[in-house]
Amino acid sequence: MDVTEAVLRRMSVRAFGPDPVDGAVVREILAAAHRAPSGGNLQPWRVYALAGEDLARFKAIVAATPMQAPEYPVYPENLWEPFRTRRFQCGEDLYGSIGLAREDKPARLAQLARNTGFFGAPVGLFFCLDRQLGAASSQ
Repeated sequence: MDVTEAVLRRMSVRAFGPDPVDGAVVREILAAAHRAPSGGNLQPWRVYALAGEDLARFKAIVAATPMQAPEYPVYPENLWEPFRTRRFQCGEDLYGSIGLAREDKPARLAQLARNTGFFGAPVGLFFCLDRQLGAASSQ
């Protein structure tokens, strides 16, 4: 597969099968990802992979923890065009693809809450950065 094909085949997954993933496969993926570029070529991340009972315990902790305000905004305030429309359309397409109407706020919130369960993924990868590096180091 070449880079163009990889980019064109990229997709977001919102449901995973229950089959476990071999730890060797996870290590192989992370070894390849370790070569990803970063600002200043620091590769400042530390990666933690959880699966099985460890992931189940983590999911239970997250589900029992009250939601907090984000530490930083995901989007700028007063998002401008064309980005505002793109964000809106992405949400419409996502919820439409799983049959959730815009007006069905409880169902949309329930779907959003599935984020905390990693959409059933058998492995959770956590990429952590030292806060002292600042936002530019995460790019």
